[in-house]
Amino acid sequence: GTKEYKKVTLACIALSLIFILPLGLTEHQFGQEPVILVVSLLMLGVLVGPVQPINAELAVDVTFPSDETAVESVQQFGGNFCSALLVPVAGRAAKLDYTLLPNVPFLESDIRGDVILLMLGTTLTYVYYCGFNAPLRRSMADGD
Repeated sequence: GTKEYKKVTLACIALSLIFILPLGLTEHQFGQEPVILVVSLLMLGVLVGPVQPINAELAVDVTFPSDETAVESVQQFGGNFCSALLVPVAGRAAKLDYTLLPNVPFLESDIRGDVILLMLGTTLTYVYYCGFNAPLRRSMADGD
């Protein structure tokens, strides 16, 4: 079939890492460029926006013949629950600052801990998702 859930999701996650980094650069060359920040936010919207609906479809496909609404509700609850747990952690991490490339004057910058946490979460998600390989039961039933 034409179900490319995994390939598209992995591409979106991998490319989003590039655009997460500028969000935490607080000083020096890149941290003072609002254009870089705006472009990064727009690209993150383009790349991360489709991940949830694509994976809602994937969840429904994998758990077929279960109830579509129940599957998507569990996914939504899980995402909101994880977000609620991470908010205080990210709040503390935002107060931490690390210097990147201190010996390269043009590229030297500071990065906040919350962005490092976001990048770590994104990387762990990518690694986990690489190993995900469930059968697409609905597609098989439909003959796709």
